[in-house]
Amino acid sequence: MFLRTCFAAPLRVSVLLALIACSLTPALVHATKTQHQPLPLEVFYKDAMIEDIELSPDGTHLLALKNVGGDTVVMVIDLTTGKTFYPAKTDNEEFKFNWVSWANNDRILMSLRFDSRMQNGVKYMQTRLLATDAKKPSKMITLVKPDDDAPYGWVSQYQDNVISYLPDDPEHVLISVDRELPLHQTVYKANVYTGRLTRVKKHSGSVRSWFADRQGNVRIGEHYDDKSRKVTYKILDSATDKWIVAWEYVVLDEPDISIAGFGSNPNELYIFADHEGRQALYKVDLSKPGFPRELMLSDDSYDVSGRLIYSHAHKEVVGLYYNDGSSRSVFWNKEFQAFQGGLDKALPDTRNYIVNMSADARKYVLYTTNATNPGTYMYGDRDAKTLTHLANRYPELTEDVLIEKETRRYKARDGLELEGFLSLPKTFANKPTATIILPHGGPMSEDGKEFDMFSTFMANRGYVVFQPNFRGSSGYGHDFMMQAVGGYGLEMQDDLEDAVKYLVDEKIADSKKVCIVGASYGGYAALMGATKTPDLFQCAVSFAGMSDLVKMSNRFRYFTNKNTARKQFGEDKSQLKETSPVNMAERVKIPILLIHGDDDTSVPVEQSRVMARALKKHGKPHEYIELEEGTHYLDYLPHRQQTFEAMEKFLQTHLKI
Repeated sequence: MFLRTCFAAPLRVSVLLALIACSLTPALVHATKTQHQPLPLEVFYKDAMIEDIELSPDGTHLLALKNVGGDTVVMVIDLTTGKTFYPAKTDNEEFKFNWVSWANNDRILMSLRFDSRMQNGVKYMQTRLLATDAKKPSKMITLVKPDDDAPYGWVSQYQDNVISYLPDDPEHVLISVDRELPLHQTVYKANVYTGRLTRVKKHSGSVRSWFADRQGNVRIGEHYDDKSRKVTYKILDSATDKWIVAWEYVVLDEPDISIAGFGSNPNELYIFADHEGRQALYKVDLSKPGFPRELMLSDDSYDVSGRLIYSHAHKEVVGLYYNDGSSRSVFWNKEFQAFQGGLDKALPDTRNYIVNMSADARKYVLYTTNATNPGTYMYGDRDAKTLTHLANRYPELTEDVLIEKETRRYKARDGLELEGFLSLPKTFANKPTATIILPHGGPMSEDGKEFDMFSTFMANRGYVVFQPNFRGSSGYGHDFMMQAVGGYGLEMQDDLEDAVKYLVDEKIADSKKVCIVGASYGGYAALMGATKTPDLFQCAVSFAGMSDLVKMSNRFRYFTNKNTARKQFGEDKSQLKETSPVNMAERVKIPILLIHGDDDTSVPVEQSRVMARALKKHGKPHEYIELEEGTHYLDYLPHRQQTFEAMEKFLQTHLKI
């Protein structure tokens, strides 16, 4: 298959290939195996080898995160000499990199996240923003330092909100942070060399987010009133220097409006807003009364979301990094349409996604993927007309072991049509087979045809895997997603049961060999499957799942958006009690595997502890594994290893093929 070997490349990148691409030889080794041979388990719990590759503005260096064993290193490669520099490293236990990015050709920014605990015991996540030299050892600086005048010794929880990279001022970035007053955002210009902060816009009332145009002017304030759950966008009129209300909506009651970004013209704004029941991308003219919109991109069936593609060379927004279940680049600029067309013609068997470009738009990083390629990075030079292989994200997962997910549509018991994604193992022999229902987390999120490690692992072990986008999932419009509001354990759960019926009727699933597996909300759904319909499933696995909705709801009093959280979760305490698996533990008839990290800041570990106690009280078969200092996201390699080993053993025992 194309992309498994390197292109003929200019001499100047040959060292780079030795450093990265030639480390991918395991892919060639595995290509000789028989297609039905299960892969070693470690293939599935290891991190992607390379993440977040980004080209420097001048196109001479690459910045990336590279995972080596359980460690993650920041890596900078000189494309001319092949010299590699590693500015930072983490073992992913004390902290984890959120992202890395170029501030300019010589300096990089790094966002870190780590968990903390309040005095009352409530755990929460914090972020920090650091800057350092990209090409030589230097002292790292923290860009947001505590404000000595802040009340109560306040230290901002989230410090990595960069609202503008100031393309015409490479020494500075704009950051928005509640440094002076808790929960009130102030905008600062931060020097990426010294860390010196200059206040640009003082905090104001209920503003929770600021947005700046590409010239660095703060133009939009996003206000939020939790009592009314109302979001209000106010825009600074450049002619009158007054703040004008542009749009308002009530969270959960009305479709969201969100800011995508500014164009080169400070009066050119892009927003995501509703279009005939689906989210679409609009261009807004801020210079005219009423802020008229021009529809740029929409889809009759799915929401449009993603990130703007801005060309510094063209001084305009040229397209959208479009997330439709499998990321791709969508251009409306004619030059880039032709550019994308040429790439698609050269690489017809993959989706080709331009990750980023140099400032002159002549050099670029390309990401290619398809059903049997979980992601390959390439380096392109438009002038030299070369395309050089950089790295496979998962070199041991090749087309001879991966399978393509099938899109399936089925009807729920009330007639609502739902979409799901089916993975048939290579051993599937067109007869009912042991099956795993794998509901996503959120629940306001979605699954798609893109690669994911959990379904890949399960299908590789010979199980049929079905990932239903039950009602309440995102991507299908506001009304569909809002069915998650107060819907936990009700019709949302029925949709999972109806998915089993569909697969059995289609003679895909063996009705006596179906297991439900999930994480976060999916973990809750797995526990509900074991308690609400105790005869439907043969086993259940819950990672970081909720079991007591009343306790979860009570926790929202610590949230700044507590009213929205309670509304979304459901305010009928009697219903929450009835749809809490912990209160139905006596109904369980099947073995359950519970896994939870004791440092989970999203779903407290107590949610699994109380479920384990209830199962033990009623003498129900279960296994409980608690990951010491484990998080909600399985950041730490030994925790992923422990989780995958436990799942494999559990499924082999209770869902025999």
